[in-house]
Amino acid sequence: MLWTRSRRIIARDLARVYYNLQDYEAALDQCDRTIELNPHFAPAYAILGLIQEQRGEFDESTAAFQRALQLSPHSPAIQAALGRALALSGKREEGPRILADLHQLAERRYVPPFDLAACYFALEIPDKGFDWLAKALQDRCFELISLRVDPRWQALRADPRFKELLDCLKLTESALE
Repeated sequence: MLWTRSRRIIARDLARVYYNLQDYEAALDQCDRTIELNPHFAPAYAILGLIQEQRGEFDESTAAFQRALQLSPHSPAIQAALGRALALSGKREEGPRILADLHQLAERRYVPPFDLAACYFALEIPDKGFDWLAKALQDRCFELISLRVDPRWQALRADPRFKELLDCLKLTESALE
């Protein structure tokens, strides 16, 4: 049992590595293997949604996030990912609704600011996005470790606020040498 669980986590993490390397074909293949190991493993569908989002396959991305949410209905990260995918697909009315739901949820439990930031950037509200990234830094959100390599943040790399955040995290090129 433990070995099976470990295998699917490792398989999902390998898909994430390929995703961060922007090798989306290898990432998709790895997601397929992960889902074959356990078709009820929500994190596999979440990474699948991220991959498809980067490929511009927004209907497929939305479907993957919806499947992940069916399997893990209380995950704010997956809810935020769905909101981001919907916003990027042009269904911009859905993003603010999901954000409002996440803010309401945050009154009862922790919602990672990193995920809220991703939604705000997809909705083209960068000032709010940077506010939530600053909050993520303050909260020491684990997800920040991938900020430099995660393709979702590529469009922000030229923004001085993003560079400042990477400096704070010691994730700049010079800090990695």
